[in-house]
Amino acid sequence: MEEPKPKKKNAPLTAIAVTTTIGTELAITVLIGFYGGRLLDRQLGTEPWFLVGGVLAGVALGIFGIIQTVQRFFKN
Repeated sequence: MEEPKPKKKNAPLTAIAVTTTIGTELAITVLIGFYGGRLLDRQLGTEPWFLVGGVLAGVALGIFGIIQTVQRFFKN
């Protein structure tokens, strides 16, 4: 039988840090997509297509970053 891993004393702080990282990462990527798309739409006169594409790209990149963060968290 495998021996259980000893609990880390800083586990609650690590969980809070990961949760904060996930929220911040998603918010930043979506905001960058939003403002980048809005800027392109204004310059090219294509409203709202780049805005929608930028937000969707931001969400996709945010989810990708969240997956990587969670994998790193569970790897440690």
